[in-house]
Amino acid sequence: MQYVGMKSSRIMSPKLTPEEYAEAFETCIDKAENVISMQEEYGITTLTFQDEFFPHSLRKIGYDCPPMIHCLGDMSLLDPKANRIAIIGARAASPTGLRKAYELGKQFAEEDNIIVSGLALGCDKAAHEGCLDAGGQTIAIVASGLNIVHPKENTSLQQRILESGGLILTEQPFGVKANPTRLVARNRLQAALSSTVILAECPEQSGSMHTMRFARKYHKRCLVVSYPEYNDKNAGNELLINLNLAKSI
Repeated sequence: MQYVGMKSSRIMSPKLTPEEYAEAFETCIDKAENVISMQEEYGITTLTFQDEFFPHSLRKIGYDCPPMIHCLGDMSLLDPKANRIAIIGARAASPTGLRKAYELGKQFAEEDNIIVSGLALGCDKAAHEGCLDAGGQTIAIVASGLNIVHPKENTSLQQRILESGGLILTEQPFGVKANPTRLVARNRLQAALSSTVILAECPEQSGSMHTMRFARKYHKRCLVVSYPEYNDKNAGNELLINLNLAKSI
């Protein structure tokens, strides 16, 4: 996966002379160093794959592993001994789905688990809030650089996460905005960093289904909330249960 933000097309061009290649390479290195320097001024820690503190759970996903991650907040939440549980779901969730996400975030935080989610509206926000209301710590994995809050509506939630000893994590450098491709890429990190992934509610076509797919790929424990009645809002839950791709709770 390319380190987004550093354009490499010119470097890779076979038409470059050795001198031009060296110049282009140095330019990219300078840009990367400038970005890292700016992030350090904001209190952001950057870990590369070679760093001894780089999460082992990310290393284990092989080619899906990002070359580096950028973190703001309590780095101890990445401790390999910590138990992290991802709680996910749709942005346009039903009131019942939001309640389920909140209750799951609160319940597992009270059991001393670190709650992982994606800082999106809907179920992600509810899961983070449930965790925080229980006095727990939560990791928000985002799809933009850490100088951008996506979505903007969750600016106060991000601040609350940080003030409560949480962590904001991304593979994107400063200045990079979230887009559909980066949001899907973000989902793999939620699955990789957690021991268990729990789906609160989503339709069949949802980014949360990508997260569940990554969770199965990485051999994580996959759980899904079951409902007495299914509809378009929770059809993804029903599908995963019927196909025996996740255990119902």
